[in-house]
Amino acid sequence: MVGPVPPPSGGIAAVMHSILVSRLSQEYAFDVFDKSDLSAPQVSGSGQRNFLRIRRWITFYLMLVRGDYAFAHMQGSVWAFKGVVVYMLIARLANAKILLHLHGTDWKWFYGEASLIRRWITKLGLRLPEKIVVLYDEWAEKIGQVVPAAQVVVIKNWLSPDLLPETHESQKTRIALNVDPDDFVVSTVGTVGWRKGTFETLKAVPEVAKSIDAVRFVFAGSEESPGEWDEIMGMVQKNNLERWVRFLGELDRESVLSLLSTSQVFLLPSYAEGMPISIIEAMKTGIAIISTPVGGIPDMVEDGVSALLIPPGAPKDIAEAVLRLHSDPGLRSRLASAAMKAFAENFDASKGVDQLDKIYSEMTAAKAFY
Repeated sequence: MVGPVPPPSGGIAAVMHSILVSRLSQEYAFDVFDKSDLSAPQVSGSGQRNFLRIRRWITFYLMLVRGDYAFAHMQGSVWAFKGVVVYMLIARLANAKILLHLHGTDWKWFYGEASLIRRWITKLGLRLPEKIVVLYDEWAEKIGQVVPAAQVVVIKNWLSPDLLPETHESQKTRIALNVDPDDFVVSTVGTVGWRKGTFETLKAVPEVAKSIDAVRFVFAGSEESPGEWDEIMGMVQKNNLERWVRFLGELDRESVLSLLSTSQVFLLPSYAEGMPISIIEAMKTGIAIISTPVGGIPDMVEDGVSALLIPPGAPKDIAEAVLRLHSDPGLRSRLASAAMKAFAENFDASKGVDQLDKIYSEMTAAKAFY
């Protein structure tokens, strides 16, 4: 399996973790190849980064050539698809079959409005795997239009059946965050930056704080694009938001669940998403959710039933939704209960594992087609 190696800190790594701790690990022997350290802090400059890439490509090729692998399971983000294509080409060179697990967000960016050269690279990449797993129906339909011969299967993200944190662990988290038992905690999990709506959230903070001084906005995740972190910190300092905001950086999944269990609201006002693991975690934890109707999110939660869905890019709507949930504990409870029910019905690990097991069986039985 190729991707960011657990312990996971991001959505793709969480998917890998869920697979590796499932019953599939008893039926299939996994080796994991980590390609996530391309962003390692000890690597600086294009020269070092390119050297690291080349070294890892060679290591990956030798691993496939020397190993006895039925196929390579590629976990790939659409935002870094060119790099995924390189790994798939190396797998082909090593005569390995490929299962591509594509974590998609914005089809227009990925293909619809892409340049001709990026469209060509995308078409090439979508032709390389024997099978492609996507997260929801729209992407299966779009890929089928671009590459009609592609074998595409829809498997929703799921979570491993980890236990939720004990009450005393949640209390430890509140102490570590320097929040009081009566504080109203609004948590965001994921990268921070433009795509996740971080700037809009920060614009909403003063409006919420005017009514709820004890509100605390907690962000877990690192910057998504270079330079955004400095811009975010500058915005916090310029507007004197330090009293009401906390930035935790990357967290492992256990710490994420502990954070969510201390929160009253989960907020993800993204411009583009696939099927966020963080929303599934919030559903599982049982807290009220505020998000945007983008990507696969409307397939996960229903506006007014299991979440409040607001337009992206709307700080006023963020503030109004947070204030509404603060003033109406009954609504928070109803949304949380409905979200937990939706989690049990749609994102329980057994469903995803069964689907993936079927694909694994087909992949191990099939011959490569070249």
